[in-house]
Amino acid sequence: MKNTYDIKLSGVKIGTTDFEFADTPMGVVFGKVNFENINSPYELIKEHCIANGVGINDDYPEDKFINTMVIPELKVFDNKKNELKGWGAYFIGMDNDGYEIQFGGITSDLMKSEFKHHYDEYYKTE
Repeated sequence: MKNTYDIKLSGVKIGTTDFEFADTPMGVVFGKVNFENINSPYELIKEHCIANGVGINDDYPEDKFINTMVIPELKVFDNKKNELKGWGAYFIGMDNDGYEIQFGGITSDLMKSEFKHHYDEYYKTE
């Protein structure tokens, strides 16, 4: 069963994701970001990182491409409004091609319960 998760930056909802993909043994889930009422995600993300001292791995302004380090104020919530627990999330992508959110530090218990479809897919028996 697929769930949709709310993405908040500094307490403000900026979009959602379905976490369509996972690296189950590494405890990472990731998916396309569906931004809501954001004209330029690149500008939002870059300005937030600069203002809050968050590291940026790659930044190509001409393409509006950015790859950030973990953003402490970037939070993800399930459909019951519970915050997803792990070591954090970051963005990678560009305005004209879309963005992905990656969330790491998912425990195996949380992967089994919250992301059962990814867990079962990875550990399916032959």
